[in-house]
Amino acid sequence: MSAADVPPPGDETPPEGTLVPEGAPEDAPTFHRTHPLTPLISGWKLLAGLVAVVTAQNLGRLASEFTWRRALLFAGLLVAALLVTMAVSTLRWWRTTYAITADGVVMHAGVLTRTRRTAPRSKIESVSVERPLLARVLGLAKVRIEIAGGADSHLDLDYVTGREAETIRREILEVAASPVGSARRPRPDAVPGEPEPDPDAAPARSSARESVRSFVYDGVTEGHAIAQVPTERLLRSMLRDLGFMLGLLVGLVWVIVTVVVSITTDGIGLGALAALIPALLIVPQMVLRRIENGWGFVSRLTERGLRMRRGLLSTRTDNIGPGRVQDLRLSQPLLWRGPRWIGATATVAGIGAEGGGDGASHVLPVGTVEELHRTLGSLLPPLGTDDDLAVALDLLSRPARELDGLRAAHRLFWIARRTAVAVLLPEVLAVRTGVLTRRLVLVPRERIQGVTLAQGPLARRLGVATVDVAVAVTSAEVSDVPLEAAVALRDTLARDAASGRLYRDRETWPRPPLELPGEEMAA
Repeated sequence: MSAADVPPPGDETPPEGTLVPEGAPEDAPTFHRTHPLTPLISGWKLLAGLVAVVTAQNLGRLASEFTWRRALLFAGLLVAALLVTMAVSTLRWWRTTYAITADGVVMHAGVLTRTRRTAPRSKIESVSVERPLLARVLGLAKVRIEIAGGADSHLDLDYVTGREAETIRREILEVAASPVGSARRPRPDAVPGEPEPDPDAAPARSSARESVRSFVYDGVTEGHAIAQVPTERLLRSMLRDLGFMLGLLVGLVWVIVTVVVSITTDGIGLGALAALIPALLIVPQMVLRRIENGWGFVSRLTERGLRMRRGLLSTRTDNIGPGRVQDLRLSQPLLWRGPRWIGATATVAGIGAEGGGDGASHVLPVGTVEELHRTLGSLLPPLGTDDDLAVALDLLSRPARELDGLRAAHRLFWIARRTAVAVLLPEVLAVRTGVLTRRLVLVPRERIQGVTLAQGPLARRLGVATVDVAVAVTSAEVSDVPLEAAVALRDTLARDAASGRLYRDRETWPRPPLELPGEEMAA
């Protein structure tokens, strides 16, 4: 492009779909609206919820007193409700704008009462891309910004195109990782990190298999591969999980008992069938939730942290930045020990358990030893041992009574003496529990935020105590250990809570000059 083609400064035209306030200074944030199809998705959810509530309360009566006149009246009311819902959703969409600035993300919303919500850059924990089924069919996605402060602390940008969602995600992560006071680069039209297209080169033709793979995994192909859960392994792990199968069996028995009681009491009719609908949905919901948490799971290590994708009908892509993990919980059901499968769940400040049985926190639904090794290295600091993986596997696989550590001392707690033990490693507190399903909690000592020593009346008589270790939104417990050992553990972890994170972050502290000029010293 020649110099004559370059627009003079100040004459650049904002991209289509942006809102520049009239009379705003040059450095004012540029606000954007989400995709025009957003009212369709939001309105459909509101209408479906309204219809579900009305029909659930009156389905039996409507079925027993059915007439065509009432059916037409109901259809007319449904159309009117649809129009009103779409009008309200459109107005809400028009009045909702967002901007990405050097300080974080700002959203203006509200029709009668205007609200301004912000996600400060220093509080952004992670950015996820969610694709509900209807939005996925339309090629749209929702960007969720998780903010430190609790499970419900988040900011949603719904809905935008899939490509734009990736652009927004990367830009927000770049803002969150940038130094304070640095200028934010203007939002590009292309996704950052992708090569610029060559206009003279012919477009590469991808095979049908690559296209299907790109759709199934939502384009999560950047970075180094950490773990990928095949469908066969996921299904086999469900059959080998005794806890899940027992819950499934209880659900089936409950459905059968409900069906038999309803038929024998009221007879077979539309009213009885309508009452059985919730019971018949419980078992499929249990299975679908388990599948959604692990189907198509892929995790890859990128420059901005660990990126994970999961989901069958509705997909979700999460990004966990370095240093955001508060603890890591490993689990191994009884029948997983043969193939040496292990599941891993992370606690990340700001990420809640919404819409999928805390699927976002499952950093490894069912993985091999090699995948666990890569996941540990991507999320946790070193454990401080010669072989971190071997130590973690030893703590998880060996019988708890054979491990050296703190355990319940009194014979009254005979189950805990054989199944629970706490081991203090140089950089991590490890707590092992469980009988049929073995569980191991790894708490980085630098992440500890508080330590509490508790003693009830019975514990005082037995000379034992419980140490509660708080980390962000969760905690770990070392229960019923001897009082002297509990006090020593509390004192050690309290020092970690007071100084561990400060010393870890000392490289980022502002440093004064080593010496002042002689004139200033004299003054």
